[in-house]
Order: sequence, then C-alpha cells, then structure tokens
Amino acid sequence: MRIGIDATCWANPRGYGRYARGLLSAVLERNREHDYVLFVDQHVRDTCALPDSAEIVVVSTGESQSSAASATSSRSPRDMLAMGAAVSRTPLDVFLYPSVYTYFPVWTRAIKIVGVHDVIPERFPALVFPERKARMLWNIKHWVARQQADYLLTVSDYARDGIVDVFKWDKSRIFVVGEAPDPVFKPASADEVSAAREKYGIPADARYVMFLGGLNPHKNLAVLVDAFAMLRRGGNTADPALLNVHLVLAGPAETDLFTPGVRALRERIAALDLAEAVHVTGFVPDETAAALMTGARALVLPSLEEGFGLPAVEAAACGTPVIATNRSPLPQLLGDGGLYFNPLASDVTLFLQNALCTLLRDNSQYQTMARVALERSRALTWNRAADAFEFMLTTAASEKKHH
Repeated sequence: MRIGIDATCWANPRGYGRYARGLLSAVLERNREHDYVLFVDQHVRDTCALPDSAEIVVVSTGESQSSAASATSSRSPRDMLAMGAAVSRTPLDVFLYPSVYTYFPVWTRAIKIVGVHDVIPERFPALVFPERKARMLWNIKHWVARQQADYLLTVSDYARDGIVDVFKWDKSRIFVVGEAPDPVFKPASADEVSAAREKYGIPADARYVMFLGGLNPHKNLAVLVDAFAMLRRGGNTADPALLNVHLVLAGPAETDLFTPGVRALRERIAALDLAEAVHVTGFVPDETAAALMTGARALVLPSLEEGFGLPAVEAAACGTPVIATNRSPLPQLLGDGGLYFNPLASDVTLFLQNALCTLLRDNSQYQTMARVALERSRALTWNRAADAFEFMLTTAASEKKHH
C-alpha cells in the first residue's frame, strides 16, 4: 500500500510531535512492504532530520503548521487548502493524521485515519483554550475531521473509552496504537545527574521531586505547588527526611505556544514564598531530562486527565517512581510502580502531600516502586507500537475491501 502521513507536527517538541517521531521512525525502520509519503511544510524540512526511507512532499505554506495549530493561534485557510491539495493530488491508499491538532481537509478516496490522543479539550475546554474563538475553531476543526475520518487512532484503551463517551464513536472504528519512552530515557550515571543538578541550580545536598511536561492549566500544577508548600512547612519542624526538599517544574514555559497560564503559576510560587525551592527550568533536552528524572525521588503528574501520560512512563524507564493522576491509563501501564489519585477529589492536595512524604521517608517502598516502574516500562516500546500500527493498516484495508 501507499501510505500518506501528515508530518507537519514532526518539529513539535510536545507530546504529539514526540509521538509522530517515535512511532513513524519505528514503522519506517522496519518497513518492507508499504511505500510512505510524508507531507511537510518548509519549517519541518529545514529544521528536522526526516527518515530517508520515505518520500517527502514539501508544501509551501505561510507559516509553520504545527505552531499555527496551537491553542493560542490558528492556521490560515490558504495554508490548509495548500496542504489538502498536495495530499489530494497524490495517489494514496491510506492517509494518516498522527494528531487532529494539525488536521486539514483532503479530497481523496484513500482511507482516512485521524489521531485523537485524548478528550481533554472537550472535558476542560476553558483550560485548554482560554479564548472563546480558539475554542470555537477547535470544535469546528474536530467535527470536520471526525466527519472525514474512516477510523480514529488513539494512544490507550483509556483514551479510546473517552472518545466513545464524548463523541459516541463506534469502538470498533478506533484503533489503539500506544506510546513508548525513547531509548535516551534510561537510568543516568551519577555524573550526569550531578551535571543536570548544577545546570538548573538544584543544591547538591537537596532531594527533589519533579514534573515534566507543558505547564498548562489542565496539568493541575497549582495543586502540586500547594502540596509542596504544605510539605515544606511540615519539614521545617519535624521529620529530617522532609528537610531541604526541592521541586523541579521542567518543560516549555514562556516560549511555548501551547501553554497559557504560566504567569499565574509563577505568581503562586512567589506568593507561597517558594521561589528558592521551586525550579522552573523551561525546555529541557531529552538527555538532561533523563538525568533529572534519574535523580528525582518521584515524578509527579497531577493532571486532570491524560490520554497516555508519557512523561510518567519516561520517568519509570529511568527507574523513578511516579505519583500520578488515575484519570489516565497509568495505573494499568505502571501498576505498583506508582501511587495514583483522583485529581478531582476534594482532598487531592492532602493526598499529594502524603504521597510525597511516603516516597521521601520510606526508602524500602521507594526502592520497590522504582524497580517495578523500571520493569513495567520495558514492556512499552516503539516496536510494540509499530506492530499495532501495522495491524491498523491491515485491518482498515481489509475492511474497505469487503465493503
């Protein structure tokens, strides 16, 4: 078959860009039977190392399609039409959008598969799209994408169930193709951890917990900051295990187009007198992120919801336990490698404080959870995802043939 792919998200540093790169690189590396065509804009062509084994079609657009598709921007109709025209005039059997974020309409008889990673924008619209216009444009784009789609692709059974619940889609028309930590996420050496600490000003004698991801409102970081403040206040007078603990918030901040609400988070940190103990790093390269994770006592992912929760799986691959939202597939993916909580519960801040205390105080539980987390992460590979991807292609083509 001849498979076309919207690869305009290849340059994006966030989750769906990482997903496209990890999955498609694994698929193309092992491919023996299909021809792949990647459709990109000039920004992706000029800034990314694209696979040699795929045909590349460069479409002339006015701006980067990935950046323009952010929560605070919108793409021009001319650019979307240019992308759609390029795909529509190319003979294809299947066309895949790895993420609905960069969807554009196409006119083709190819099987169309649209990636929907979660239903967070539908369940928490005001947090994801602060501007009403952006929310409206998202809803229109998503509706058109679903109307055009023969199938949807998502990243977990949890996300699939959310799609069925919110959009009333037939479960049999939703394929699950999971995510995986890239090979760089593995236990780092002591020297690498020390270098990462020094780079971000984390004292050598301090212990720390961390978050990795976009600093978006739906990531629920205010709750983590509040729980950390409670922990610090308790540690000043009591348990030595809670003395000199820091919090690292790693991920794109001021420069990230997908991150509304960073200013409010910084103001909260200052109001709680935590400026010296909380490190807002900005974007962190993968190698450094792996070192920070290795050195952390826990990776905390307090999100209101996650379709997958890749940063938690990446931390597990570094041998670090997680404290994470249960509105996600993480309890099933990582099992006893994590402590899980309902982020919508009224006592969530207290639970988080207690979970942090547990992992800071109890070395035996910390070591057990770290071992389990590492073991569970090893089952999650991009090769496994590529198997699911190939099953999706075969199944979709077979069903079309029989209709």
